[in-house]
Amino acid sequence: GDRPYWDLSIFAAGVALLWGYSSFALAAGVFWPVSGITFAGSLACFGRMGLEGVLAFRERRRLTQSFGRYVSPNVLREILAGRIAPGMGGHRTWVCVLFSDIRDFTKRSETQAPEAIVFLLNRYFDEMTDVIHRHGGTIDKFIGDGLMAFFGAPNVQDNPAQHGFNVAREMLEKLSGMNRTLVTQGIEPIEIGVGLHVGEVIVGHVGSESRYEYTVIGDTVNVAARLEGLTKELGYPIVCSADVAKALDDTRELDALDKQSIKGHAAVSVFGWRPC
Repeated sequence: GDRPYWDLSIFAAGVALLWGYSSFALAAGVFWPVSGITFAGSLACFGRMGLEGVLAFRERRRLTQSFGRYVSPNVLREILAGRIAPGMGGHRTWVCVLFSDIRDFTKRSETQAPEAIVFLLNRYFDEMTDVIHRHGGTIDKFIGDGLMAFFGAPNVQDNPAQHGFNVAREMLEKLSGMNRTLVTQGIEPIEIGVGLHVGEVIVGHVGSESRYEYTVIGDTVNVAARLEGLTKELGYPIVCSADVAKALDDTRELDALDKQSIKGHAAVSVFGWRPC
């Protein structure tokens, strides 16, 4: 924080007063060994500042290691820097929301041991988390076999939709490699669906006074979730809204689909993407 700067300011003011007083004393015929006092004081002051700096660094590292597994790295950095203040509330911002889940996961859960399911989920989420974080995304939550992430907060991105789409494609690439390994181990491969929508949301802390989480709220979130639910029906692993498609640098690999009815929402123009 600002503690070291205050300490240094107080020390400098003290030295100035000491030298000023010694000047008056010298004029009155009294000699004060100011240099020795100043040197000793400097050693004590800078030694204390150094110790406090080391302790602050250790505490920061401890917090990072302790909470880094519970919140996304970019959120943790903003909290430690004081740019995300504690307390409930939020602000409007523009983000791309990504939803994904594993297809037919319920059937898989019915035929496999819980320990095997948990092991597989952790392995899968580990791969997907790495992709999302490398693109500056924020993982909002894990929902059973699904996950929700967003791009554009807390760190603003020039084109959140492009980041979200790039991540969706890379998630499928990562999954393809993971599936090849699973097959060699006699484990049934995984298929996922990904839904993307971009728009304005409220981002901030939501919850109760005793526990809250950093999340996004708004119609954009609802639409992204519904689009993910359409992936199996439409036969595309990635389904995005027209708003996402408009923001992309290259749309040649996207297939324009008919407008889709979404529960609780007006029909939405959507696009699908599948590996070539």
